[in-house]
Amino acid sequence: MPIQRARPKFTDVKNVSVTAAQLPAGSVVQIQNFTKYNGDGVGSSYTSVSSTTLAASEVAVTITPVFSSSKILIHVGIEGLYNEATGGNAHKIALYKSVGGGSFSAVSGLNGGQFTRHQGYYGDAQAALHGWSGSFVDSPSTTSTIIYKIYHARLHSSSGYSRIMANADDSARIQAIEIKQ
Repeated sequence: MPIQRARPKFTDVKNVSVTAAQLPAGSVVQIQNFTKYNGDGVGSSYTSVSSTTLAASEVAVTITPVFSSSKILIHVGIEGLYNEATGGNAHKIALYKSVGGGSFSAVSGLNGGQFTRHQGYYGDAQAALHGWSGSFVDSPSTTSTIIYKIYHARLHSSSGYSRIMANADDSARIQAIEIKQ
């Protein structure tokens, strides 16, 4: 006759804790989120640029890695990318970071920190409104606090402007996920 083992129900397991150090490689250690809505109680709060030089937006997330060997997976989603009716224009969207309170610089691994240079490109003089999302894996090699921030600019120096969260219902999100190695 086979030996039967008692199978505890999940609800019977109590007072069990697992430290981050005990997690296997590939485990999610922590998730940090930031969402910005246009009109967060302060009227219109879109971010507008009229230059080809990348400028900081308000879309940023802070994370303090538990392990210096961790990877940080960044997810970004932006609604309401608007280009004024200027032919041949588009958004440039980049990811910058600040480590331990230092100045912001483009993340390595992306050309100039740029996710894309041609988001919402139109060859004619039609206004364009788009959404965009992207992901990136960073290897920061630190346990210092890191701020990841979205920068954006116009592709060409023609007149006009580009906006993030152009409409009242638009939002922008950035998420940082620490993955143990």
